[in-house]
Amino acid sequence: MMFAALRAYPRIIWLMSLGVVVSAVGESFFWPLTTTYVHQALGQTLAMAGVVLLLQFSACLIGNLAGGMLFDRWSGRKTMILAVLTSIVLLILMGSTTNFYLYMALQTLLGFCNGIYWPIQRAVALAVWPEGGRRAVNIIYVANNLGVAVGAASGGLLASLSFSYAFWGNALTYVFFLILFMSVVKDHHMKLAQQPRKDDPSASESNETAKLGPERVPAQVWVTLGMLVLGLTILVVAYIQWQTTIPTYIQLLGFSMPAYSFLWTVNGFVIVAMQPVLAWAIKRFNLSLYAQIVIGALWFVLAMLLVTYSVSYAALVVGMMILTIGEMLVWPGVPSLASELAVRGREGLFQGIAMSGQSIGRMIGPLLGAFLYEQLAPSGLLISMTALCGVAVLCFALHKKTFRKRSNNVGLSA
Repeated sequence: MMFAALRAYPRIIWLMSLGVVVSAVGESFFWPLTTTYVHQALGQTLAMAGVVLLLQFSACLIGNLAGGMLFDRWSGRKTMILAVLTSIVLLILMGSTTNFYLYMALQTLLGFCNGIYWPIQRAVALAVWPEGGRRAVNIIYVANNLGVAVGAASGGLLASLSFSYAFWGNALTYVFFLILFMSVVKDHHMKLAQQPRKDDPSASESNETAKLGPERVPAQVWVTLGMLVLGLTILVVAYIQWQTTIPTYIQLLGFSMPAYSFLWTVNGFVIVAMQPVLAWAIKRFNLSLYAQIVIGALWFVLAMLLVTYSVSYAALVVGMMILTIGEMLVWPGVPSLASELAVRGREGLFQGIAMSGQSIGRMIGPLLGAFLYEQLAPSGLLISMTALCGVAVLCFALHKKTFRKRSNNVGLSA
């Protein structure tokens, strides 16, 4: 039954997913090593490495919004091609210089391009397979994580030979992705996706209004989308602690860095192994997207509670497994919900805004986590993150409520 469901995915989605796997492999060659590179290879302090990451994710946030607007007002395909081409040039330059300030400027520009690239991945998937809904977003999410799992391991090997190889390897994977994307996704795919579906009872009305340009977004929709993005931002703040402050906490408990690295191996394994299980559960219990993200946020709460009140390594492993299941429910669920909220002509913008939650969380998460770790000790940090995850559950619940109100007002089905 599972394989029958997979056969329902159109060929263009499978080829897009292959491209995403390859590009994610390249991206993960270097992102885990940025701090090490700035500190060791470029001779800067850890504080300056933090500044580089802050600039990168700030530019990424701007890119999220710019990419969404360009998708709507210009061309999703051309925007993707331009962003990837620029990224290739930037990566080649980054691998060819040891000047810190030039590197910092290039890394910031690369963050902007990545910010454009990530939401358009999902927007294009939804555009070429609109009836796929959450499945279109989910397969891109799985493909991205599969690439990260492979790339993080190989990137360390390349960097051990030369950091430049990690940059150039990333550029090479982008070249492969660009060739595949340009050969698979054509302009007519995007034009067909913007046309109303034949089985849509409002198709004739949509054909008449399509000439008027993008629809105005009601204030209630902005409120609903805002609650969704706020919940996502909070969960990313908690999630990013597993990459920033929790490694320090793990060493404080007496566990080695290889033991910490194993947690991310567990993360990748769970994402691949649990995918069919979660797909079956969602179908078996007929879970709506709203239920999916609320349940996912509750798994975040459970994971943080477990590591807050247990200091064993087994608890960390189980906590990572629980956290990963929550991630699998929330990360693809949010852009899928944003797609449902989007009005005609604003699909790309809504994807960009949804993805901005990830960028904002990555921006403030490390700084907030470090502050709480120093001021409240590890236990205070973990309790604070648990409480924040509870707030995220509330945000998603309020999102559901406001979306239902909007549905009653404008005639959408909740």
